[in-house]
Amino acid sequence: MRKNTCHFYSYLILLATVSGTFVFAQDYALRDIPDPAILQAGDGYVIFTTGAGIPICRSDDLVHWQKSGRVFAKKVPDWAKEKVPDTHGIWAPDIALYNGWYRLYYAVSSLGSQRSCIGLALNRTLDPNHPDYEWVDRGLVIESNTGTCDYNAIDPAFFADRDGKCWLAFGSFWSGIKLVELNPATGKPDGAEPKIYSLARRPVEQAIEAPFMVYRDGFYYLFVSYDHTMNGLDSNYKVMVGRAEKITGPYLDYTGRPMTEGYASLVLANHDNWRGPGHNSILRTDKGDYLVHHTWDTRDVKLGRALQIRPLYWPADGWPLAGEPVTESPKKLEPMWTEDLSGVWLHSVDYGPEYPLTFGTDGNITGSGVTGKWQKLGEQVILQFPDAKEPGKVWEDRCLLLSPYGFYIGRNQNGNVIRGYKE
Repeated sequence: MRKNTCHFYSYLILLATVSGTFVFAQDYALRDIPDPAILQAGDGYVIFTTGAGIPICRSDDLVHWQKSGRVFAKKVPDWAKEKVPDTHGIWAPDIALYNGWYRLYYAVSSLGSQRSCIGLALNRTLDPNHPDYEWVDRGLVIESNTGTCDYNAIDPAFFADRDGKCWLAFGSFWSGIKLVELNPATGKPDGAEPKIYSLARRPVEQAIEAPFMVYRDGFYYLFVSYDHTMNGLDSNYKVMVGRAEKITGPYLDYTGRPMTEGYASLVLANHDNWRGPGHNSILRTDKGDYLVHHTWDTRDVKLGRALQIRPLYWPADGWPLAGEPVTESPKKLEPMWTEDLSGVWLHSVDYGPEYPLTFGTDGNITGSGVTGKWQKLGEQVILQFPDAKEPGKVWEDRCLLLSPYGFYIGRNQNGNVIRGYKE
């Protein structure tokens, strides 16, 4: 479940040194920004986040962020406080531009409670200096309560389909992720009992929440977060994904198993200094897509969950992969302006322990009890290993080579994320 407070620290750039001489800029305005919802507005970017009144942050470059007021003057709108008296703040907003209006969906609840509400606020502009800048609260969209339904009405995610229909994905714990159709004009469901579709769920004792949807090349992609985010360095939050040919599902993982039966494919998990990455939104730009999420940083956990923004890659198989953060990386990634990939690479599977593999100049792979072959093919590196399950057959992994050729990322035949860094 979510925090219900969000404190911002003054804008400060620190210089830190890791991995020898590699230096990165640490922006403390990136700290304590849980559940970030992002949108490009004009020449800049705006993030809305969990917190009293819905805090707003702005940036011109996706790296340096500054606080920029709040949506509501009060911690929680009066109508929501009446419906959920135990609430102390607003959770998990989602922002979208539709038909000339910015639609901001938000959730009100309390920790561990199914008594939850999703609300809607509108604005003509995201420019606070524009004369038309004014957030107008439209109140309740959908709610949940013990004994009346099997879902929890938090974590809203708006989606406008190509056919003009509008939808809202939502859900946390309980029976999982749901979808409801919205009236395009009002931004709310029609009728007192709208049809609710089930998109993804896990066993009751296992957490799933934070849906986000995109459409790409014939598929609807449903991103969700598994497990727990509030445990600091012990957090095991992670980003998962499935896809479907219809917006209402069924959503399947890489190997074809349904998300309604607890299956999904990994996108991002604990690694390096990061713990509990999750609750993502996706920024789509002319230059590419970005995965925007929060995470704990082992170096300054006391400052709260950090904002992180990563390139989101779409390889030929259509299954998304998360790149390295645009803000910082603890890896010593020095330019290697060469196509010679021979040498030692630190390889990992599903963000697990790294182990060294040597790419020989003869195209062979050795090390860590592994033998195989490698070759560079355009902007890919092809890794081939003997198939342990079927002797005589070859297990082939196709990975994206990311310039300047110090990093590769892909999926193996089971759909596991595989990553490698040139040592």
